[in-house]
Amino acid sequence: MRIPHVQHAERFVGLFVFDFGTHVSVGYTAAEIAILKATEAHASGTAFEIYRVTEAGGFELRGLTDERLHAREAICFLRAEALHARRDYAALHDAARNRPIACRAELALATVQSFKPPHATALIYPVAAAPAVSGWLADVGLDGGDTVIAGADVYRSFLADGEVQFPSEVLPSQLDYSDRSAEQVMRTVDLPVQR
Repeated sequence: MRIPHVQHAERFVGLFVFDFGTHVSVGYTAAEIAILKATEAHASGTAFEIYRVTEAGGFELRGLTDERLHAREAICFLRAEALHARRDYAALHDAARNRPIACRAELALATVQSFKPPHATALIYPVAAAPAVSGWLADVGLDGGDTVIAGADVYRSFLADGEVQFPSEVLPSQLDYSDRSAEQVMRTVDLPVQR
């Protein structure tokens, strides 16, 4: 598989490569991969997660299963006091505005009685983007939460048990991670770089 050369490869972490069999294209979102896989013409194509960039500017990839394609997880910053949870929410929001995150991510605030402590600020993202999210958190140096928990089970608990205080909002990202329509995706399948 020959991957097209891209400038500023680090900006593609959190996106996907699709091998059409006849050519390879870089820069799809998870939703766009799902669009491709749902078509008869591209159902047999293979998708890969871009999870890291080498020092030489190449991509480190991992095969993308249908389960991982749609999987999401969360890092929850837990506080005993609702006021402190709101401050964590504001700090994450401001950090993303000052230094956009390298993937599509959402921020939400809820009280989750099954969490101890119960006031949770959740950073929600695709499982495939976990390395990008942890790298971003280290870069911005956020010191939030009395306790911090993470993972797919945490995300499911947050959704199932959370009493939402602020609805989720999509954070600014380094690239345009907005999902294109099926028509837009299908119109550009011959392009080696999608973004």
